[in-house]
Amino acid sequence: MKTSRFQPKDGRFLAVVMLLIVLLLIYLIGIHWWFVAPHLQYRADMQDLREQQLRFRQISDEKPEIERRLADVKEYEKGNQAFLSEADANAASAALIQRLNQSLKDHVKDEKRCQSIGTQNFSGADDEIYKRVTVQARLKCDLEPLAAVLYDLENGKPYLFVDQVMIYKQQAYTPPGAKPVPNPLDVRFNLSGYLRQPGGKAARGNK
Repeated sequence: MKTSRFQPKDGRFLAVVMLLIVLLLIYLIGIHWWFVAPHLQYRADMQDLREQQLRFRQISDEKPEIERRLADVKEYEKGNQAFLSEADANAASAALIQRLNQSLKDHVKDEKRCQSIGTQNFSGADDEIYKRVTVQARLKCDLEPLAAVLYDLENGKPYLFVDQVMIYKQQAYTPPGAKPVPNPLDVRFNLSGYLRQPGGKAARGNK
């Protein structure tokens, strides 16, 4: 007759294992999820609240310094000459034209070799943070005074920007035997500046 391998001590061990499993299930179902887990969640929430309170307290302590820095920024902006000083686009356009004419007067010795042919306001679709004012200008100008005028426009205050530059060389008829005289270049460009006012991009960003 074959002897069974199952011993009484194995039964006791199995009973202990089963008891531990039952106790674990009772703990998980009856105690942990109903009492321990909520307590742990409350503890985590309290820790988050304490950290938020600490951050708010630190921000509150820094409020005087932040207000001082904001006041410094506002004071700087008041004296900032990077922006056009006019209140609206029409006045700013007139100021741009005046600035162009003044630059021509300062750098052109012979008006026949460099003069303004015409200017007009330009309403572009630029989507920028600040409101941009643009004037389209057309000059008849030699290269040397043109370079001086453009340099003067882009290196003064308020800050101005020259772009969309197009230069055309004019062909002129020279009679036989006559000394050729070069015609001034036909120059067209956009002259722009910024008002201290929000543009389309800033307006949408604040929504």
